[in-house]
Amino acid sequence: MRRSWIALGIVVVLIVVAIVLLLKSPPRPTTTAPPPEEPSKAKTTTETPVEPVKQPETGEKAKEVVEPPRKLEPVDADAVLKDADARLEAGKLVEAQAVLSEAILRDPKVKRADEIKARLNKLSDEIFFSDKVYAPFAVAHQVVAGDALVKLATKYRTTIELIRRINGLKSDALRIGQRLKVIPGGFDVAVDKSDFRLTVTKNGIWVREFTVGLGKDGTTPVGAFVAGHKLREPVYFGDGTPIPFGDKKANPLGTRWITIQAEYGIHGTWEPDSMGKEGSKGCVRMLNPDVEWLFDLIVPGNSKIVIRP
Repeated sequence: MRRSWIALGIVVVLIVVAIVLLLKSPPRPTTTAPPPEEPSKAKTTTETPVEPVKQPETGEKAKEVVEPPRKLEPVDADAVLKDADARLEAGKLVEAQAVLSEAILRDPKVKRADEIKARLNKLSDEIFFSDKVYAPFAVAHQVVAGDALVKLATKYRTTIELIRRINGLKSDALRIGQRLKVIPGGFDVAVDKSDFRLTVTKNGIWVREFTVGLGKDGTTPVGAFVAGHKLREPVYFGDGTPIPFGDKKANPLGTRWITIQAEYGIHGTWEPDSMGKEGSKGCVRMLNPDVEWLFDLIVPGNSKIVIRP
């Protein structure tokens, strides 16, 4: 009996301890989430929003922009000559040349064309063929050890003959420190079949003009070409048999040959009366002194030859 009371007392004590501990423990956290904080107001900005670039739909083509053809105004020869003369008086030779060149290239038959060409001939002789260096057409080269005319011609893509001509060289010998005028690149040629005219230009500037002969029945080819090989005292292969230079009856090529394309070329002639006429087999004929003058300016693989109807 006594043991039962002891056990009961122990149970009561345990219950009391449990109640005391329960009363002292913190309350359980609630499972309800607290209300969200109020979002801050968005900041204002002065930047302009960038609109997305519209991509073309599949198969949509970009529009081709075609510029309208330029309408060239008539050349006022009096104004051109007055402008050029003013520049010449101011010592601006290159500017005067550009003014006159633009006029004659725009309209070769412009009023007072002979006066314009006469001024251009003098300017070309000074700017291109004197020993004075005029930018942007020429540069000054100072000879150093190892220099030779053939090396300079290759370096500047010009010809030995032109370097000799403009520097008045009597031989190919050079001396260290010698100053040479060099014109980089070849000169270009345009042939207008309609009036048998050959025009020489450099960087788009008129240099000289010649009357030429052309092929019978319009056989001179039309198009844009690059000058090929050149020959002095050319041999003629008319029917396959070589005819040496100097046979004026059987060899019609004159003193020089400049290749245009395949069997066509610019060459001299022993028939000065053929200028301004169609008499060749398709080649462009020049008087021998004229083609010899041109020969020195043409650089194979560099000079352009344009033949227009």
